[in-house]
Amino acid sequence: MESAAAQAPSQAEEQWIAVDRCPACGSAQCKAQGALPDRYYVFGSEKIRLPDAGIKLFECCACGLIYKTAVPAPAFLAEIFGRQAAAKWSGSHDFSAEATKLLRLMGRSAFDVLDVGAADGALLKACAESGIQGRRSALDVLRYPGVEGFVSSEFIEGFLDDALLQWSREPYDVVTLFDVLEHLYQPQRAFANLGLLVKPGGQVVIETGNIDSFWPRRFGIHEWWYVRLFEHHVFWTPRALTRIAAVYGFELVSWTQRRHKSRRHIPFSVLGNELLKTGLYCVLPDSYTALARLLGKQGNQPWFPFARDHLHACLKKKG
Repeated sequence: MESAAAQAPSQAEEQWIAVDRCPACGSAQCKAQGALPDRYYVFGSEKIRLPDAGIKLFECCACGLIYKTAVPAPAFLAEIFGRQAAAKWSGSHDFSAEATKLLRLMGRSAFDVLDVGAADGALLKACAESGIQGRRSALDVLRYPGVEGFVSSEFIEGFLDDALLQWSREPYDVVTLFDVLEHLYQPQRAFANLGLLVKPGGQVVIETGNIDSFWPRRFGIHEWWYVRLFEHHVFWTPRALTRIAAVYGFELVSWTQRRHKSRRHIPFSVLGNELLKTGLYCVLPDSYTALARLLGKQGNQPWFPFARDHLHACLKKKG
């Protein structure tokens, strides 16, 4: 069933926020990087009609961030999430490897962890099972079922870029942000909050899409599956991340490219189908989209299982 946004264009226009300058640095100097080729987003079982003018992508000339010219208003986003998020993100991820890397990063087992975008608490669960001692806290816009069982300290309800986060004011040794930075409305406020949430000398561990990677650059940023998601607003490069980190007292100490966490352990039964779709897309991208739409699908770019299109970065707060 189509959402109210898809059914009532005039109402839909009021549910979008126009973006006319870089959300990360405020610069109005930018260059066009295409437009989303779709007429609507698909989120769960709902179709969400785009604004009549469509949605364009711009690259900031000052810091390199890619951003959309229209994003859903927070209340509208929350309304859709409330109906669809539980079904859309019902699966859980095994974060045991990430917890082991946190232990290596810190060089000790006693440290406090705050997981931003904690969902069902899978990362906090892995931290507890790997022997990490100290506070385990979560920050998320929703209290997902089961998360409380893995939180030993506080649950902070809200967005990272909220103006007034309600929390203990006791900062953390490590703050983790796996697949969070692309959801931000106000990156500057988010990094200002990180400056409060992290202890001097503490670490911020980030994973997000890397717009500078081969896959989006090869087929066009506007075609990348990652930018064609309703809930994704801004898209990062190491350059953009380094710049905003420095403004708020952090330094980028390391970064690597890797696959999205859902692509790292694909069952063999699924792999063949994914490779077949990717092969068709690479050879005949226009035909792929047309065929998908003929079959009632949206026609988004498929996920190449081996694409290293994500950025894993560690920031350190200056002491």
